[in-house]
Amino acid sequence: MCGIFGVFSSNQALLDRTSNRLSLHLLDHRGPDDSGIYQDEDIFLGHTRLSILDLSHGHQPMVSDNGRFVIVYNGEIYNYLTLRDELLKKRISLSSTSDTEVILNLYQHYGLHDTLDMIEGMFAFGIWDKLEKVLFLARDRIGEKPLYYARTSQDFLFSSEIKSILDTRIIGDELNVDGFYEYFCRSKISGERTFYKDIYELNPGHYFLVNSNGKTPQKRCYWNIVDNYKLGQENMIVDKLEAIDSIKDCLLKSVSSRMISDVPVGLLTSGGLDSSVVASMLVKSGYQGIECFCASNKGNDIDESPFARLLVSYLNQQYETGLEFNVISNDINTIVDAIPFLSYIHDEPLQYISSIQMHDLCFAARQRGIKVLISGEGADELFCGYDRHERILMSVDDLVSKRTKIEDVLYYGGGLNNAQLVSQICGILPTSVDERLCGESYQWLQANNSLPLLDLMMLYDQRYRLQTINQRQDRMGMAASVELRQPFLNYRLVNLANSLHSSLRFDTSIRTRKYILKKIAEHNVPREIIDRKKIGFPSDLTVWLNSQESYKVLNSLVNNKDSISSNYLSLGTITNILNSHYNSTKQYDFLVRSLFFMEVWNKNRMGCKDT
Repeated sequence: MCGIFGVFSSNQALLDRTSNRLSLHLLDHRGPDDSGIYQDEDIFLGHTRLSILDLSHGHQPMVSDNGRFVIVYNGEIYNYLTLRDELLKKRISLSSTSDTEVILNLYQHYGLHDTLDMIEGMFAFGIWDKLEKVLFLARDRIGEKPLYYARTSQDFLFSSEIKSILDTRIIGDELNVDGFYEYFCRSKISGERTFYKDIYELNPGHYFLVNSNGKTPQKRCYWNIVDNYKLGQENMIVDKLEAIDSIKDCLLKSVSSRMISDVPVGLLTSGGLDSSVVASMLVKSGYQGIECFCASNKGNDIDESPFARLLVSYLNQQYETGLEFNVISNDINTIVDAIPFLSYIHDEPLQYISSIQMHDLCFAARQRGIKVLISGEGADELFCGYDRHERILMSVDDLVSKRTKIEDVLYYGGGLNNAQLVSQICGILPTSVDERLCGESYQWLQANNSLPLLDLMMLYDQRYRLQTINQRQDRMGMAASVELRQPFLNYRLVNLANSLHSSLRFDTSIRTRKYILKKIAEHNVPREIIDRKKIGFPSDLTVWLNSQESYKVLNSLVNNKDSISSNYLSLGTITNILNSHYNSTKQYDFLVRSLFFMEVWNKNRMGCKDT
C-alpha cells in the first residue's frame, strides 16, 4: 500500500522538486518504508511505499525497460502472479517479482483497455507516456483505493489524498457549500464531488487520459455495476445448492488471493457473521498462527469481543490452527483525543463512529509487526445485511400506498423525517432542494428506480455506500501504515452476488437476511454467531456524544467565528437542535454526530490541532 502524487504542467516553477517533495511527504504515513520521485519536462511523479511484496525491489516511480513509460501505483493486484507468468511466456523480461512491474509491462505491451480488463485487485495508479506526453490514471472497479484530482487551465494534479493537492497552493481550499445538504442527509458527498469546491475524486471503475497541459482530459468508465448486474440477470442463479457452491468457491479464492504477502498478515474478527466466515475459510485453507484482532468497549453495554473469542476458540479446537486472539480497548478520553488527527488524515469529516476503533486495531496490529489485515467488510452490501434493508422490504406496500418515492427512502435512509430540518440547517427552502444539492447518488437512484427493490438497494449500497466504508478502511489503515484487504469486494464475487435470485439474499418467508451466507457458515462457524442479531461496530463515543461534556465541546465548536456552522449554515437552527438533543426534548443522534465530525474536521483540516 502506498501514496501517489503527481503534477502535470508546463510551469517549471510548479514542478520544482523541493516544493513538490514537501507535498509528497504528507503521504509518508501511507508508505513509510521507501519514497521516490520522477521529474521530467511537464511532469512530476512522487511515491511513498509500504512494502508488502518483493521487499527488496519494487521501488517507485518505476520506468519501463524502453524508457517510455513511468508508473506510480497504490494497491494490490491479486492475480499478478498469473499475469506475470503470461508475460514471461511471451519472453518479456522482468527484473522483479512486484505487481508494479506487471502493470507497467501489461500497459507497455497490451495497451490501456486490455490492461484494465486483465488486472484484478484494488488499485489506483498513474502512468506517464514520455513520448506522447499523455498521463493515464485509473481506479479499481469497486473503489477500494482512492484517487483525487484537480486542474486549472494549465495544470493537472492527482494524489491518494487531498492534503497533498492543497499543499501545492495551486488549488484553493474553498469549501464545496453545495455538498453540505448531501452530507447532512447521507454523511458523505457522493460521486466525484468532495468537500472542496475544486478537488474531485475519480469514480470507481473509471480512468482518465490527460494530454499536454491538461487542457482536454478524457474521462471514461470501463466497469459499470448496473451493466454487470443486467448481464448477471440473464443467467440468474435460482437454485440454492448452486448458489451456495458458487459463492463459497468464489469467496474462498478471494480470501486465498488476499493472503499473498511477503510480510505477516493478520485478521480482524468482530464476532459477526462476515468476518467469521472469512476466518473459517482461512483456517480450512491451511493458514496457521494468524493473529486476530477485536475491539472491546469499556463504557458500552454492547461488546462483541466475547463472540470473537468464541470464534477463535472454536476454530482452534476444530482445526488446530494456533490462532492468536488480541482484544484492543481504549477509554473514551483516548478515543476523543484521537479524533482531530484522524479527521485530518481522513480529508473529510469522519463518517463512522467506529473509525477510531478501526484505527486502534490497525495501530495495535502494526505494533506487533503486522502490515496487512484481512477484513469482513462488504458482505452486508452484497447479501442484504442491514436492518434498514429488511425494514424497507417489509414495508414496500405501505410505501406504495403513501406514494413515497423509493429514491427518497433509499437516499435519506433513516433520516427521511429529517429532510426538512436539513434544509433549514443549510438555509434553503425544501422546495429549493434540487439535484445539484442532492448529488450524484440521488440522480443515480432516479435513473435506476425501475429495478426490483432489493436489487436497487444492493446496487445503490455497492455503488455509493461502499465508498464511505472504503474511505474509512483506507484512511484508518494508512494512518497506522497498515493495508486492509476485503475479500468480499472481489468484483467477480460482486457480480456473482448480483446474479442471485432475491430470495437467496433475503428470504421473506422466514425474514432471514444474508440467507446464502448463513448457509455457507453452517458447520464452519458457531451457531451462536450465525443466529445473533447484527449490531454494527459499537463504540463508547456513542455514549459520549449524548453527554453534557460533548455538549460543551460541540457548542464551542459551532459558535467559533471560523466554524462552518457560523459561516455557511443556519446557526439558529443548529442551536435549537443541540438544545433539544441535550435537554432530551428530542433526539437528533445522526445530526449531532454529523455536526461534531464536521466541525472537528474543519478546525483540523489544514493540520492537526487540539479539539
